[in-house]
Order: sequence, then structure tokens, then C-alpha cells
Amino acid sequence: MKSSFTLRSLFYFSCSLGLFLVFGCGDTEDTKNAPIATRDTFINEPGLDEEEYWEQFKDENWIRLTDAEVEELMNFEMPRWDFKQQTLEEFNKYAHAFLFQKFGDIPSVRYIVEFERQHPKESGKVVTLTPMLAKQNVACAEAMYFLLPTEVHKRSLEKLQEVLKVVEEQDERHLLDHLRIEDPEAWIKRKRTFLIDKHGDIPEVDIIVNFLQKLELNLPRTDAECRIYYFEAYDVLYDDSNTASAYEFYAMLEALHQIRAFVEDPPSHRLEKYREARAEGISFYNIDWDDD
Repeated sequence: MKSSFTLRSLFYFSCSLGLFLVFGCGDTEDTKNAPIATRDTFINEPGLDEEEYWEQFKDENWIRLTDAEVEELMNFEMPRWDFKQQTLEEFNKYAHAFLFQKFGDIPSVRYIVEFERQHPKESGKVVTLTPMLAKQNVACAEAMYFLLPTEVHKRSLEKLQEVLKVVEEQDERHLLDHLRIEDPEAWIKRKRTFLIDKHGDIPEVDIIVNFLQKLELNLPRTDAECRIYYFEAYDVLYDDSNTASAYEFYAMLEALHQIRAFVEDPPSHRLEKYREARAEGISFYNIDWDDD
């Protein structure tokens, strides 16, 4: 799955928010009265020390700070400066030097500086937000909250954790759709697990899964099953804030079309496109909706 976000709205919101705060642009009382963060503040993986924890977010393209670069930041003399007159590059160098000089050469500080160097904030720049990149961004917010456990950093971390959850869910939906084409029986088992994780082990999930299974295996579906799928499951679980997957939406169109068949309504354009994609083995997420 690939999602596009601007660096300004995503990365700038996380680590850089913390850097503004350490320079006095946030709530100083919040910082002064903040509790001391510990490893348990955010690390929930037993068996990992702090260095191992941050290392797990660094992929093969990660560019590490050299000892010479760290030494330069540790010894950097902070000038008197006017925030409004500083370039972004100057601000980042001052902020990174501040972190090293205040907290020392520790894994969380190295992670923040390395992450920000690899993802410089450029207004309007669009990036592809993969699950790994979303995890790295959450880790950066975790590191900042570990160093400065304020309410501002807590809210920043929680916001990015929500983004990560959405990205991972969308990625799983794409993987599921490819699995459906390759192995329908394995798909339905994994789909059930996915829906239980999302909604809980509730009757509506069983209704959804059973209907999807019949649809994908081309088994007959009664009008009653179509009505139950739409009115007692789909319409209950999904609304504007809780969007169904492409296949569940397609199944809803099939159910409604069958229920309304007695009035001889032709299939909708969207339903026809989904049917064509199924017949040709094309992922629903790769349908060209502009191709008529």
C-alpha cells in the first residue's frame, strides 16, 4: 500500500514539534513539570535494550551518524540567534546540537538526528508513506517523548500512532486482495482474522465473511442473505468514518443488485467495473476508473 502525505503535515508535526519546544516555543511549564521518562514509558518489547529498540527501525538505506559528526555537534557553540532569521538548515543544526549537549550521545538522540537528516522537511514535498516509514516516524516521536515527556509530545505520538494504524490497515487490505486472486480459501481465513481484529468476534463479522466466501466461490446467494449482508452487517459496521474494503463494497453492490433485480435495474457502472476486474484477475485496487 502506498499513501501520499506532505512532509510538512507528517514529519514536521512529529520530531520538529519537539525541537521547537526545547527552544522555548512551547509550553515551558509543561516541560518543567513533566514526569521523568523511563524505558517503560514507550518500549513494550521485552528483551530489547534501548539501543536494540531504536535499531529495529533502521532499514538498509539508513544513514548513520559518524562519531566525528556526533563530536562536532557535542562541541558546537550555540550562537545567539533570532528564530525568524534562521534558515531551516541552521535551525536543524542548532536543534540537533542542543539535543546531544543536553542529553548526551544516547540511542534516542542519535535516532532523532539520523531520522531528520534522512527526511528533511521541505514544504509541499510529497512522499510515499510505507508502513516502514510510518513506523520510523512513530519511533522518532517516541524518542522525543522519551527525552521530553510533555503533553505536547504525547499528543504528537498518539496522532502518529493513529496514522500508522491506518497505513498498516490499508497495506493489509491490498495484500488481502492479491491473496484473494491467488488463493481464495487462504484469503477468506485471513480476511476473517483481519475483520475480527478490526471489529471484534461479533455476529456481523460472520455474516460478512460467509457472504464474501459465497460470492468469491460463485456459490448461490439467496435474497434473504443479500438483505442480511447489507442491512444487518455492512450498514451496521461501516459509515463515513469506518470505510469498508474494496471487496466488501463490491459485495454490497452485488447484494443490492440482486435484491433490486425484480425491477430489472441494470448493474451500475461501478459494479460492472468490479465484475470485469474479477474476471480478468485484476486487483480491485488497480482498477482504472477513468477507462470507459
